[in-house]
Amino acid sequence: MAFCIKCGVELSDTEKKCPLCNTIVYHPDIKRAESKPPYPQHEVFPEVQTNKCGTLFILTTLCILALVVTLLCNFSINGSLTWSHYAWSSIVMLYIIVVLPIWFSRPNPVIFVAADYAALALYLWFICYLTGGTWFLTFALPVVGLNALLVITMIVLIRNLKHRILYILGGGFIVGGLFMLLTEFLINYTFEIRGMLRLIWSIYPFAALSIIGIALIIIELNPPLKEALRKRFFV
Repeated sequence: MAFCIKCGVELSDTEKKCPLCNTIVYHPDIKRAESKPPYPQHEVFPEVQTNKCGTLFILTTLCILALVVTLLCNFSINGSLTWSHYAWSSIVMLYIIVVLPIWFSRPNPVIFVAADYAALALYLWFICYLTGGTWFLTFALPVVGLNALLVITMIVLIRNLKHRILYILGGGFIVGGLFMLLTEFLINYTFEIRGMLRLIWSIYPFAALSIIGIALIIIELNPPLKEALRKRFFV
C-alpha cells in the first residue's frame, strides 16, 4: 500500500492517480503490482423513464374525484348545489393550467400561456356571474387581458431574440410598473373608491420595477459591465 503525497489517502498498488484529488501516482524506483482496487468503480445507472400516460391518468382521476366529492358534499349537506360552483370551477382551471400541457410532448408556451389566461378570464367571469357583480368588464377583463399580452409578448421576444434578453427583461419590468399604475386606477374606477384619480400604493412597485428595468438596460448597453457581472455571478 502507498499513500497520496498531496492528500494522504491510502492507495492500492494499481492506482495510477489518487481517486480523491487526482494527483498522479509515480515513483521510478517502485514497480507497481496488479491488484484489485480498494474503491468501488463508478457505476452509471440507467435513467428511469417516467410513464407519462400513467401520470396523466392519476392526475385526471384525482381531479375527477375531487369534482365528484365536492358536488356530493354540497348536495348532501345543503340539498342543492350552492357553494360547489366555486370549488369545481377552480379544479377545472387548475387542471387546464397544470395538467393539460403534460398531454403534449412539446407544448408551445405561447399557446398554453394564452389558454391559461383565457381559463383565468372565464373563471373570473363565472365568479362575477355567480355573485351578481359588475366588475368583470371594467376590472378583471382589462387586467387579465393586458397581463396576458405582456407575458406572451415577452415570451415571443425571448424565444426569438435571445441575444437581447436584458433589453426584453428591462422593458418588461418598466411596462410591468406601468401595469401596476393601471391596476390601481381600474380598482378605484370599478369599485368607486374616493379619490379615484389619486394613485397611492401602485407608485412603489412602479418605482421599484422601473429602476430594475433601467438598470438591466444600462447593463446591456455597457458590455464591460455586463461581462464583469456575468463572471461575478457565474451567469
